[in-house]
Amino acid sequence: MHCPPDAFAEALRIFSRHERMDPLMLLCKLTEESGELAEAVLVERGYKPHKTLPEGATLDEAADVLLCLLLLLTRLHPERTPETLAAQLAESVGRKVDRYVARQPALPAEG
Repeated sequence: MHCPPDAFAEALRIFSRHERMDPLMLLCKLTEESGELAEAVLVERGYKPHKTLPEGATLDEAADVLLCLLLLLTRLHPERTPETLAAQLAESVGRKVDRYVARQPALPAEG
């Protein structure tokens, strides 16, 4: 699978110029955001009927997780340009998706 580097590059460019949390703090933030995503999934799937969230909450929380990961990468690899980091991340994502797909059983044909 081809994942275009520009899917990440703009966020990485912005993060490289702004937010200055250290990596340990970002790992804590990532854990927090992952918990919020998990809760949104539980609510959406009906496991927490007493709670309500706005429509699209799972996508919003997933975006928060992705942004935290991108921000963490800019802090762990400050010597790399956003473009280099984006290209390396896109290449890694492509390889991982290919491996994941290769291990999954094919769905039965519709028809």
